[in-house]
Amino acid sequence: MKNPMIIRPFLLAGVAVLAAAAAQADMLRVEAPPALPALAASQGTLKADKVNVRSRPDTKSEVITQLNKGDTVEILGRQGEGKNEWLKIALPAKAKCYVSSKLIADGAVTTDGVNVRCGPGTNFKEVGKLAKGARVEVVAKSGDWTQIKPTASCSGWIAAQFVDVAPAPVQPPEVVTPPVAAVPPAPPAVQVTDVNPDVLVSYVVKNGILKVVADRAKEPAAYELMTEEVGGREYRIAYVESTDKNLAKLVNKPVRVMGNQRWRKGERDPVIVAERIERAW
Repeated sequence: MKNPMIIRPFLLAGVAVLAAAAAQADMLRVEAPPALPALAASQGTLKADKVNVRSRPDTKSEVITQLNKGDTVEILGRQGEGKNEWLKIALPAKAKCYVSSKLIADGAVTTDGVNVRCGPGTNFKEVGKLAKGARVEVVAKSGDWTQIKPTASCSGWIAAQFVDVAPAPVQPPEVVTPPVAAVPPAPPAVQVTDVNPDVLVSYVVKNGILKVVADRAKEPAAYELMTEEVGGREYRIAYVESTDKNLAKLVNKPVRVMGNQRWRKGERDPVIVAERIERAW
């Protein structure tokens, strides 16, 4: 019979190696959530009790927390349509989020690309990501995982049928009184260019895949911003208008579009008049 005192140190060393590998995997593995927003940020109010907030737009994904009738949420995007429509929301303060204990110290993240997960383990989906130096509010620590308050990067998904959505308000232009030195004022963050009450105009920054529309004669613009494929399908985020003659180089590539968005009442998708388009990730 082998001496158990000799075997035990090897077992302890093996456990330590596995724990280190798990922490490294949580730092490096990237699982991009299904893409992505077709809404400007707006507010929604729950119209039912015990509504699940999930890690993905899928009834089989993890339940992060529950919301009740009258609760309000910040809506970041949407996916699908009809009874299959989901809303991407900022996680409420009561949601439980976790990070690897080895990747934070004194309430700050010690490395880049740290996943925030909806449970204490790498088998749980990530619901956010933190950069090096980001501050977190620690709730509790248990072994290899630390529970934190949701950060601004944390999001979840909720079935749209349970939410009354209020449209994002259009902010009036900022009125700046120039000083005596007559320095030109900076342009407002939101520029309203259409006084038609049936058209919602706001300044937006959106990510997606740039595509050429299938039938230019029937569409309001030559390009469209699409989500990545989800379950074999992709969804339109917005049409894109641009006078940039070099856009052909960005077709079928991930881009970031910045400019004024026009959303006419009754139309399914808005049109972004692009001021700038650049490669994203």
